[in-house]
Amino acid sequence: MAAAENEMDGFVRLEARAPLKISGADAESFLQNIVTQDVAGLREGELRYGCLLTPQGRFLHDFFIFRDGADFILEGEAARMDDLIRRLKMFRLRAKVDIGAADFAVYAGAEIPKADFSFADPRLPEMGFRSYLPVAATGAAGAPDAYKDRRIRLGVPEGGVEIKPEIDTISDVSLDRLGAVSWRKGCFVGQEVTARMKNRGLAKKRLAIVAGRGLVAGAALVQAGVAVGEVRAVNAAGGAGLAVLRLAAAEA
Repeated sequence: MAAAENEMDGFVRLEARAPLKISGADAESFLQNIVTQDVAGLREGELRYGCLLTPQGRFLHDFFIFRDGADFILEGEAARMDDLIRRLKMFRLRAKVDIGAADFAVYAGAEIPKADFSFADPRLPEMGFRSYLPVAATGAAGAPDAYKDRRIRLGVPEGGVEIKPEIDTISDVSLDRLGAVSWRKGCFVGQEVTARMKNRGLAKKRLAIVAGRGLVAGAALVQAGVAVGEVRAVNAAGGAGLAVLRLAAAEA
């Protein structure tokens, strides 16, 4: 097996990711009404991927979600967890919902430690598995760069640096192709704009895997003197990355 294929054998702890617990009598309906994923259809033992958007259909947060009995666990970006909690509480109103931290550490890899909460990554089969272990029972394992490198190789963006909050749409960064949206469920925040873009083919940007020397995250990609996109993430070696490209430029 080539090195690129087994770069994430074993598992790595994802310090940049953190879990959040949503509990209470109205937890399911609360989430179902606001997030892009179908929470009502979520089964025990299943992991789904979704987002929270602005009413204008712009990205705010991406997360994984699974059931823990009557509760729901959301795995989001650790550095922006306070913002996610704040935004969720804005929608709570009179709903019987509690929002707080969950005592899990997040792991990912081609192989994962056995746990009550271990799942196939729903975005792509090649992304392997995710596992949620009690923090007190876990220790450091593996190199986080291996996880990021695999994401980049597969064209999978993540978090509020690679995906720009309140700027990018779902389609700009190809999250619609990674199962982040349930098109069969009812309304969610930003649903009208998101559905219109899909149904009318209005996407003007897409995520692409790019290669080249000296790639720098945040740098513009220029073609014939014209900016055609922006690098969003670069692998550890610096020779491959993810970029958001204008479709008109990519098809030229």
